Amino acid sequence: MPGGMPMPAPTDADGEAKPGEENSGRKGKGGGKGKGLGKGWGKGKWKFVPARKELTPEEIEERRKVKVERHDERTKTEERKVLTEEHIEGEVVQRARWHAWVKPKDPSQIPPECREQLAQMNAEFRAKVTDGRAFCGGVEGDVLYLAVADIAEESVFLNAGLPVKFKVYSDVKGVGACDVVAGTPLKWLLREFEDAPEGPRLL
Repeated sequence: MPGGMPMPAPTDADGEAKPGEENSGRKGKGGGKGKGLGKGWGKGKWKFVPARKELTPEEIEERRKVKVERHDERTKTEERKVLTEEHIEGEVVQRARWHAWVKPKDPSQIPPECREQLAQMNAEFRAKVTDGRAFCGGVEGDVLYLAVADIAEESVFLNAGLPVKFKVYSDVKGVGACDVVAGTPLKWLLREFEDAPEGPRLL
């Protein structure tokens, strides 16, 4: 059309503009011949996901037994040897979904026979870290691997900074903490939960 006037929109037999083509004459990015109009429409709709069935106490216990048996089998395959009879104190420095890293409060309590293996394991993990990050946030000293399955108390919820007590083991993969129980509660944790109905509780 002269003067850059937009072309009229296509019409149907009754002279009404066809749906979705009212602006077909618009020029410019995203407007050429109606491109992009309605693109992706209908995608990303909400999908109903049924709630998980609540487990009975018997089912919960059965799952727990399966996990224990699986963990016991893994410890045999990896040739685990528990090296300490008494618990030593430490602190969780980093937590992942299924494991954590624990730093002993007194490194001299780590059995001498596994210190070299512990140092080597830490060196290997530090070497694997890329993108300018640091293993366990750059914590100094060697840390022990802690699998969630090695927690001995159900009330213990691992978080960075949580004090724990544990026994030391070694296996074909390295050195770790097992038979993990709660350590001496931190003062700030006690203050935070001292007013709770059930009293102080470790998180």
